[in-house]
Amino acid sequence: MADVIDIEDRLPQKDNLLSVHPLEFRRGPWRSGFAMMCTREESARFEEHRRETLRLKGHEHIAFVPNHFSLDGGYHYTVMGLFRYRAEEALMRRVYRLAGWMECVTRATSPVLRTDLLRRLYKTIQEERQALNIVWRGNIQHFLLPVHPEFRNPNLFLHHIAGAETLKELYDAVETETDILFDILSNHYVFYLPESFLP
Repeated sequence: MADVIDIEDRLPQKDNLLSVHPLEFRRGPWRSGFAMMCTREESARFEEHRRETLRLKGHEHIAFVPNHFSLDGGYHYTVMGLFRYRAEEALMRRVYRLAGWMECVTRATSPVLRTDLLRRLYKTIQEERQALNIVWRGNIQHFLLPVHPEFRNPNLFLHHIAGAETLKELYDAVETETDILFDILSNHYVFYLPESFLP
């Protein structure tokens, strides 16, 4: 007799992958609310569970979510901007740099931010917000997405901003730090988006 072949593995699966590079975005199994961000390892476990669940006839309930950051508040608008430009890495990096500037004016201390140069920074922020069509609404605490401390010390961004003595040094520090953080997001994290994010 012939061996029994499991054809379930050959049937088309519901793929939830939206974008692979520079950031990996996936469709989450919920309709509204906030995006979540998890490590690639957690995502792999979650995807394996999702595939197994979808193989069961008439059962599509996912029993758990991976360990994750819930991207609410300012994070929500940042990830919306990143997703909008998911096909253009240069624009995604501009969105993230803008989030870094926003973090500067709300949380950072620097000699530059105590002078009238702050007006130039605000003008730059306004111009970039209009160019990218990005808006943060409400009582925002954070703009840059969280990362686990094993990937990057969360205080380094604010430390480098505090050391900037000129506006150019401030711009350079923000660009350097946001590029490093963006690369960490690209290499180590996956984003799950609710249906409400999708066009």
